[in-house]
Amino acid sequence: MPDDPTLPHVSDAIPRDDPIESTRMSFGDHLDELRNCLIRALIGVALAAVFTFIFGREILEIIFRPLWTVQVANGLQPNLQVLAPTDAFMAYMKVSALSALILSMPWLLHQLWRFVAAGLYFRERRFVRSLVWSSSGLFLVGVLFLYYIVLPIVLNFFITFNRAFGIADPSPSALQRVLLPDPSPVSQTMQSADPTPLTVRRDDPTEAKPGDAWVNSVTRRLMFKTPDGILSAPLEPGPTSPAMQSQFAVDQYISFVLMLSLAFGMAFETPVVVCFLAWTGIITTATMAGGRRYVVLGTIVVSAVLTPTADILNQMLLAVPIYVLFEAGLWVARRTERRKMVEANAAG
Repeated sequence: MPDDPTLPHVSDAIPRDDPIESTRMSFGDHLDELRNCLIRALIGVALAAVFTFIFGREILEIIFRPLWTVQVANGLQPNLQVLAPTDAFMAYMKVSALSALILSMPWLLHQLWRFVAAGLYFRERRFVRSLVWSSSGLFLVGVLFLYYIVLPIVLNFFITFNRAFGIADPSPSALQRVLLPDPSPVSQTMQSADPTPLTVRRDDPTEAKPGDAWVNSVTRRLMFKTPDGILSAPLEPGPTSPAMQSQFAVDQYISFVLMLSLAFGMAFETPVVVCFLAWTGIITTATMAGGRRYVVLGTIVVSAVLTPTADILNQMLLAVPIYVLFEAGLWVARRTERRKMVEANAAG
């Protein structure tokens, strides 16, 4: 049926220079943009994975360094336990894969905001571009905050807590003396030569001869020079060992650190989320400010979900920065709202 020339055509009813219609995308265009963003995101993760698999040993050393520092500060040997033959290899694969995800997170956030910007108007896309850089920088700040501040505090707390448990008196009771063999050795009188005093050094001597022995005060090890090389034994402070040794498994420690890195990186995106909600008008700053008590409850719940362990210390070290960042984002959003009001009044 031909069109009636007396009726206005649909295309004529919409101005050709309408900025809203010029930026509107169809559903198929949105699907194409989503597919392109996913492809670019996967390519970024794959390139990051190539880098992290090549430098996996260096990444492991970076992850282990906070634990080694805390162990040495508490008089422990800087090491981790490998409980299964495949644990070291699986730890290498896991740290490479998760490090690739963390390394590519700024690129993933860029693709996310790019997809969101595809459905916005031109003037709104400028704001989204600023969110890309802000979200990437805040994610990096969150990971660095965990690495340099939170992780040493948490590790030192747990190591100190574990060492507080001493060994109780193991002397047997009267009944146990009957049931158990006598643990006291037969006393013997032996005459030995005067012991040679050990030298306490901060570094190992370069010209040690076979038979020389010394104590390295930095590594807390007893060193003994032999014709085949140097033998060493770890030394512990105090007359007895603690009841519980803080010897962490390499696989569990890596999972603990990397999951916390993702949690803190995501939590530090709070100002970006607050500014985005306020700028788009989904939630006003007045509404968010009036619901602070719900925000406090929400930060506690989010920190409990994001932290891989159920301890209160980790949750509080994450919940407090989230709330501070919420207030920072609210302050920035208010300044943006006031500036928009001033511009609207000047234009009116």
